[in-house]
Amino acid sequence: MGNKFSSNFLRVLGIIYIALGIIAFYNAIKYTETAGILWFSYIAFFLIGIGLLTRNSYLIASQFNIIFIPYLFWNIDFFHFLFTHTTLWGITDYFFASRPTLAQLISLQHLFTIPVSLLAIYFIKLKRKDFWKFSAVQVTVFFFLVRFFSSPERNINCAFTNCIPFQIVPGSYILSWFVSYAIMITVATLLLTKVKAFSEKRKTNNR
Repeated sequence: MGNKFSSNFLRVLGIIYIALGIIAFYNAIKYTETAGILWFSYIAFFLIGIGLLTRNSYLIASQFNIIFIPYLFWNIDFFHFLFTHTTLWGITDYFFASRPTLAQLISLQHLFTIPVSLLAIYFIKLKRKDFWKFSAVQVTVFFFLVRFFSSPERNINCAFTNCIPFQIVPGSYILSWFVSYAIMITVATLLLTKVKAFSEKRKTNNR
């Protein structure tokens, strides 16, 4: 019964996430330049939905790697502004400005996507530990797509200028960007692979 419930629960979440992902892409095209669909958040939102629907922990984990630490920063900044009405890092200041309701609802996914991802991986279990490769390829490809098709004013995925008050590698921002994502992907991968609750239990032969 538990497996059937979790399967149906994840399926429903997958449908919701895919639907909201499509809405997010529509919103990006309508209210920003077309390159707005290249935001990691929107891509992760949509791919996590596919992962939920197909029970693909590899896909979900690969997106978790990319968004985990950035979403932590987003949430800290969000709740700081919410409770103090003052800016911390300025990451979520846009949320408290006048924006379309649809855009606000989409932004709120930052609050629950990490818990949803962890819950999904807990139920589905990791069957492979090399999901970091997909994450690495994805961030690399999208960095160059953003640099080519977008503008510094939009600063999608912080690809042009720093979004946080410190820089990992002084000097070259491009190098710092890649080093930062390498560290974030590594930390998230270690979190998922070292927690036994997320791993598929191996059957042992009794002798």
